[in-house]
Amino acid sequence: MSELPDTGTADAQIWLRRAAAADRAGDVATAEHAFQQALARDAHLIDARFGLGVTYFRSGRYGDAATELQAVVSAGAVDGATCLLLGKSLYLTGRFPESAEAFEMASMEMPLQGDSLRCYARARTYATMIAGETEDALANYSALAGSEAEPMDIVLRDGFGLLSAYGHRDTALDLGELLIAAKPDDAVQRYLNDAIAGRAIDRVPPAYVEAHFDAFAHGFDDKLVHILGYRVPERLTALIRRHRTSFGHVLDLGCGTGLAGEHLRPVAGKLGGVDLSAGMLERAASRAVYDALEHAEALAHLAAKPGMFDLVFAADTLIYFGRLDALIAAVARATTPGGIFAVSIENGARDFEILPSGRFAHAGAYVRRLADQHFELLEQQATDIRLEANVPAQGTLFVWRRR
Repeated sequence: MSELPDTGTADAQIWLRRAAAADRAGDVATAEHAFQQALARDAHLIDARFGLGVTYFRSGRYGDAATELQAVVSAGAVDGATCLLLGKSLYLTGRFPESAEAFEMASMEMPLQGDSLRCYARARTYATMIAGETEDALANYSALAGSEAEPMDIVLRDGFGLLSAYGHRDTALDLGELLIAAKPDDAVQRYLNDAIAGRAIDRVPPAYVEAHFDAFAHGFDDKLVHILGYRVPERLTALIRRHRTSFGHVLDLGCGTGLAGEHLRPVAGKLGGVDLSAGMLERAASRAVYDALEHAEALAHLAAKPGMFDLVFAADTLIYFGRLDALIAAVARATTPGGIFAVSIENGARDFEILPSGRFAHAGAYVRRLADQHFELLEQQATDIRLEANVPAQGTLFVWRRR
């Protein structure tokens, strides 16, 4: 982009050079600040706006990246690299029609290859589906993707998740029905279709939980922590430690791969975990921090352990239950007097509501109303649960003490 006319002031150019140096050194925060300072002094300094867009993209701020890169293109700086990055930014914010157009602009300057070609083919396919032309989209996909064409089942399944996450529920449901037609016994997809359609559901079927998490156990930690920014276990444990730092018997309810185990181990005399997914439990066992792990349904496990636990820890567990009265009552029966019940929820406007993701959101007032029957609230804290469609999902952490 250096061939573009330099319209910046001397001060802006100084900040631009600082930004470039920080970028080369891998100092993202300093580079971002310096690019912003350059633009504050000369809003027409295209190199700074492009650099800021690249910095935002590398930081996972795809919406901000798209805004800056679109401004670069609108200013007339239309080159392949800018359009390519703009296409990817728009794709990662669910703006598939605009993404496809940006990729097509890039293709006029340079050939699309590898991931860029795959991303373009998907963007144009999903955009065509959103326009109500699903048959045409499916028929044209292979020609668009060429040698980078992916199996149609993968394109449809990923499309279902992306389209539902970005609000295109009707189109996502059309894809869901195609997937069920191809595989009628797919319990996971059937449940997700019900969630998208808003059908009345009181809890996630255990068969769905088991099948879904068995399938994704291997790469689950990397996606949840490194891609979706999941930090609930350490945040919830830190909240607990403000009120109590030692427990005789701890239950990690819905322990999954054991992400909470390393945080609970220092405060637990005995640490147990329970989960519906055998695949997840296998990963949890590999951490070697649990004294016992059991493959069981949560309510059944709690019912078999009356008055046993000093701490019941439930991070990202309530999201698989709609109605919570039976679960909270079961936790109360399994908790010792003075014991702690620590949970996270994904925030919702109603008592409970099924989300397109297949998870449940809950109103904090609803959870408190049920828990207050058995527990004294010690603390609650707002938090980001994870990234959902590259936007933080809002949640709440609660710590209660058994009366």
